[in-house]
Amino acid sequence: MKNTFSFLKIIFVSCTIVIIGCEIETGNMNQEAIIGTWISADKSDTLDFVNNESFYKSNEVMRYDHYDYELFGDAIKIRYSGKLYILVSPTVHSFNLSENKLTIDFSNEQCYGFNQEKVDYFKNE
Repeated sequence: MKNTFSFLKIIFVSCTIVIIGCEIETGNMNQEAIIGTWISADKSDTLDFVNNESFYKSNEVMRYDHYDYELFGDAIKIRYSGKLYILVSPTVHSFNLSENKLTIDFSNEQCYGFNQEKVDYFKNE
């Protein structure tokens, strides 16, 4: 009985390490691939991801306004920290990044400076 319990603990710990390792690897791949300038499909919005924690948004109303972000697997946490710094809570949105297309779904909750909809961005080469 004791050997069975020890074996199950080893299996559980091994599975946990593999899952966490895969999640970290996916996050790192997304982190590197997201850096750069992204333009919305309708060309009304530009996001410039400058490093692994900051991006700048530009459109007709906002010019190079600062946001902080964090990636968690298939979710992105965004917090406004620009010129009009006001008390804005961070929001979390699902996203998908594949080669030159970035889709962020803002429809779940209002993110300061963004319309409450799913937006496709394409990498500016």
